[in-house]
Amino acid sequence: MSAAAKKRTKRLLSALYPLGAAAFIVALWAITAAAVGEELLVPSVGATFRGLFAMLGEGATYAAIGGTVLRALEGFAAALAAALAFALLAAAFAPLKKTFAPFAAIMRSVPTMSVIMLALLWASSSVMPLIVTFMTVFPVLYSALIAAADSVDGKLIEMARIYRVPLKKRVFSLYLPCMAPQIVEGVRSTLSLTLKVTIAAEVLAQTRDSIGVGMMQSQSFLQTDRILGWTVIAIVLGALAELLVTAIAAVVRKLYVVDKRS
Repeated sequence: MSAAAKKRTKRLLSALYPLGAAAFIVALWAITAAAVGEELLVPSVGATFRGLFAMLGEGATYAAIGGTVLRALEGFAAALAAALAFALLAAAFAPLKKTFAPFAAIMRSVPTMSVIMLALLWASSSVMPLIVTFMTVFPVLYSALIAAADSVDGKLIEMARIYRVPLKKRVFSLYLPCMAPQIVEGVRSTLSLTLKVTIAAEVLAQTRDSIGVGMMQSQSFLQTDRILGWTVIAIVLGALAELLVTAIAAVVRKLYVVDKRS
């Protein structure tokens, strides 16, 4: 088999594995629904997708999706900017790294539900999901970025110090180019977490125009098919976000390898 044929086979298998996993999940779902025999508890696959398609014909569904995506992106962007700033400062100044470490550890240990309950007292229903998302995602991203900064070649760092390279140039010409692949991977691995946390916060805060409220209303009216429909929408959004970032990661990794070879 030629190298080109092997490459095509590998790509085909890469596409078939996720499809096989999805087919197994759907089959297990169908068997479970048939065994339970109660649509209120476990709707059939057909009933769920009929409910989903009905939802997709309503304008309120798109307003909810847009509101949740916007809040998730805002909270994630704030967490990423803060984590990157603190990680770069910690990488450049060792005492700051030791100072930040206990705060990051505390933030990682605080239960998400505690953050949600406190945020309910501190902020409005529209702002609360942003606070919860930031507080949950920031320590995860900070830990990933610190690990990325630690992976930068120590000889290059020492050389930059010996030649007294300005901090700004060290950040943009040394740290960020070397950290870029790990930064993108950190973003990819936390996007699904961001979406889940945002939706959970929306449920408790009863945030207007949100997937969380859509789920809560469906639960109140015992519309289990719609709850699963919202779940499918959330899964698709998370998958699309990860696919986008994976594509960006491949480009960044390729550029980084080319840059190292040049």
